[in-house]
Amino acid sequence: MSTTRAARSALTLPHHFDELLSNIEPPKHRRDAAAEIPAKVRAFLEGAVGFPTEDPHSRLTGSYARHTAIHAIKDVDFVVFYDAGDAEPDAEQVLEDLYDVLQGLPEALGHVGSAQILRRQRRSVHVQFDDEDFHLDVVPAWLRDGIDKPLLVPDREWSRWVASDPLGYGGALSKLNAAKGEKAVPLIKLFKYWRTVQMQRRRPKSYWLEAIVYRYLLKGWVTTDGKGYAELFTGLLRSIHDRFQPALDGEWVPEIPDPMLNHNVAFNWEWAAFKSFMTRLDESIGWAERALAKSNDEMDDAIALWQKVFGEEFFTDSATARKLQLAEWIGKGPVLVMGTGQVVNRPPATGRAVESRPHRFYGDAS
Repeated sequence: MSTTRAARSALTLPHHFDELLSNIEPPKHRRDAAAEIPAKVRAFLEGAVGFPTEDPHSRLTGSYARHTAIHAIKDVDFVVFYDAGDAEPDAEQVLEDLYDVLQGLPEALGHVGSAQILRRQRRSVHVQFDDEDFHLDVVPAWLRDGIDKPLLVPDREWSRWVASDPLGYGGALSKLNAAKGEKAVPLIKLFKYWRTVQMQRRRPKSYWLEAIVYRYLLKGWVTTDGKGYAELFTGLLRSIHDRFQPALDGEWVPEIPDPMLNHNVAFNWEWAAFKSFMTRLDESIGWAERALAKSNDEMDDAIALWQKVFGEEFFTDSATARKLQLAEWIGKGPVLVMGTGQVVNRPPATGRAVESRPHRFYGDAS
């Protein structure tokens, strides 16, 4: 009989987090729409009269192109490269020309009436496809310095061209993700989903969250080596909270630098929205740290705490995840049986447990 206490490590529930990441992935029919509709718009614009484009004509950008999208993929960013010739084009006029040309898109794609709605936005033309519940932000861009340099996009409110580098960021994120053991992109997805669950109003923009994760991983403020997503996500929230706390104390809003150009992408983040964000961070950090501190025989409590962080809909407590977790614990041994019949691999915090004899059968997989 063994009652020796072992050093406790964090309860990370890797199989539950794997299921969460799988559950928030965009479904196939939404991925198909995100590929097919922009391709049709690209073909239309290449042949359209009134809005000249230059090679490579257009590119997908945004979270879909970077593989950081979650759920239904209702919005896709689409950059079209305007052929300005030798003269600098007027920023507002280019936006207006794009809007006018896109008026012919419904007929070209076979949509009629309210099946498609176009709306002018600050730096793009928003196209809504009601039949597919799909939205496309078409952003005109001027390749003044070539495709390998930052783009220039028109800003309606500022009446001028502003620098943007979505293509450069996409490549940089891919390199960072590879360097961090393919954990950067999943961490961004977890952070976005956390925002969706925790903030019904005053949500920070998705790109702001990406910029934060990118910066914190690049700076080494959050490390990935040897960490599962439970520890990694908790560390991210804690690091953000600690670095943003002076702003909260001083009642000012912190900057979020653009990953490539370093300007503040959150220049319009309002104080009330930032304060709400910090409140949600504080609550979730408390739940997450309590969950990590649970022992193996307190898995039910840990799962309940993570469901406070991520909601019950997608952070599910499946039989499959439990079986995989139990098999992992048993494989690391020793196997202890409590008086209640519960099987654990560490001495429980209370009560006694009997060490089981070694065996190789752990139950059916079904």
